[in-house]
Amino acid sequence: MPSSGHLNTALEERLRALVSTADRDELLWVSGYTAGLAAAEQGASAQPVDGSAAIAPTALPAQTLTIWYGTETGNARGVAERLKQQAQARGIDVEMSDLAQVNPRQIRKKELLALVMSTHGDGEPPETAEAFHQFLHGDNAPRLDDLEYSVLALGDSSYPDFCEAGKNVDERLQALGAKPLIQRIDCDVEFDAEEAQWATALFERLESASQSHSVTSVPSVASTPLQHDRRNPYHAEVLERAPLTVPPSGKRVGHVVLSLEDSGIEYAPGDSLGIQPRNDDALVDELLQLTGLSGDEEVVFDDSRLTLRAAATERLELTQVVVPFLKEWAALTGHDALNAIVDDRERLRGWLTTRQTVDVIRAYPGEVTADQLVGALRKCAPRLYSIASSPEVAEDEVHLTVRLETGDHDDRIRTGAASGYLLERLQVGDTAPVYVEPNPRFKPPDSGATPIIMVGPGTGVAPFRAFMQHREATGATGDNWLFFGEQHRRTDFLYQLDWQYWHETGWLNRLSVAFSRDGAERTYVQHRILEEGTDVNEWLERGAHFYVCGNGRGMAQAVEDALKTIIATERRLTDEQAQQAIDLLKREGRYQKDVY
Repeated sequence: MPSSGHLNTALEERLRALVSTADRDELLWVSGYTAGLAAAEQGASAQPVDGSAAIAPTALPAQTLTIWYGTETGNARGVAERLKQQAQARGIDVEMSDLAQVNPRQIRKKELLALVMSTHGDGEPPETAEAFHQFLHGDNAPRLDDLEYSVLALGDSSYPDFCEAGKNVDERLQALGAKPLIQRIDCDVEFDAEEAQWATALFERLESASQSHSVTSVPSVASTPLQHDRRNPYHAEVLERAPLTVPPSGKRVGHVVLSLEDSGIEYAPGDSLGIQPRNDDALVDELLQLTGLSGDEEVVFDDSRLTLRAAATERLELTQVVVPFLKEWAALTGHDALNAIVDDRERLRGWLTTRQTVDVIRAYPGEVTADQLVGALRKCAPRLYSIASSPEVAEDEVHLTVRLETGDHDDRIRTGAASGYLLERLQVGDTAPVYVEPNPRFKPPDSGATPIIMVGPGTGVAPFRAFMQHREATGATGDNWLFFGEQHRRTDFLYQLDWQYWHETGWLNRLSVAFSRDGAERTYVQHRILEEGTDVNEWLERGAHFYVCGNGRGMAQAVEDALKTIIATERRLTDEQAQQAIDLLKREGRYQKDVY
């Protein structure tokens, strides 16, 4: 080490001793550290003494960026993971957590927070974020004057309370003194552009702040995309389509088998399969007839040039009415009555659930250009289906349980975009764009010895077929109990032969069914659970995991209410204590829900 000419002899000898055993990386760190000290002393940015570019740039920003997400279907988790990858590529120190695993009080210690919040049901936070939401809105919520944050709110504009959970959190954080780094961005079901806008603005803001503190940024490095995901689906061949209900059932439910051979796609029990539907040609024809357009007009959508017919068939949402479309159609056609509907909450709810796009245009006609029509409609989003198979058994296949969604408006039968696509328009040998949406919060227990209770009425039984295939294939020794419900045993007992096989061979220890229309009184799964209360409690006390899949608005809450009653009765607890016991099951991952 040559003499510096700038240090006194004693200090130079001490420095030589300290760095004599350091490796190259440690020397680089020391170099950056001492340069930073010198810059701070001079009140100027640290520069290498020879004026050359810095070898090891300091991370941007100096504080840790905390990323928290509240998710129901996995979208918020995906956004958080992508943001984390981008931040790490820029040299930013990152901590990422599911809000379900976060102690809400930790927010007092945070300085930089990126929050990705989905909205569930009628403007509610996802269950994983309930504790955080309650803490933040509670009387004992702390002042957060030292916190800078940004919120990306995920929602679905086919619901009146669009992005409400994210909006509420944003407003509450500001009320507690936190300062927004950038303005909140609200996202609809297709949110690639908004996600990119939010991430770009966030990093630009952080970089701007870091430059004011003499911190060198690291160039952006694009993350490696997954092989097949929502942006890049795999075209899976339809291998089989078979009915699961029989006449005179009032429902049409089918079993659909798709091939994943050579796709490289992997999935696990509890995951969902995303389907990108193609709209019905008859529906597209009706849209064109109502608007007086030919379909041959050239339009631009997602930076692609294509005909209006192609856009309406493959890209645009035609089966779900959303608030932005109602507002835009009112502006284009002068029908102020549509704005009155938007302002009437109860009437709006009925419109959003009983009509499709063409029904609105038929009731409120108007002349528009092809570009105006495309601009008024949102992008058709993929639909998620719980996977009904385990790869240990199905290997390179994936199985789905699909109910045909139908509606009748003005004597016109309408079908759902994806369910009609899968059960009516696709034929064996055709292909459909698909991808796997992982669901790490809805999985069989890690230990095969753990007992499980599964509650799956209707098509909610799909993932439990996957669970049972997995349990049998892996030789799991834990007990298994299924609660299944439908309208009629004779016509609606989905996968009846599978359940009977597992029951007769001892894999399914208990099978409790509720067929609501077969008796004088309507009986549902929650009633069966209450009837078996003593045994349900005994299973829970010996460590059983409790799973619910299906309708999240009515059934799932009724099941939780039944479970709360059982725990209170069997354990002689107050309602509050019983609720605390249920909350503990959720925190421990022993009460899992996949509801929609």
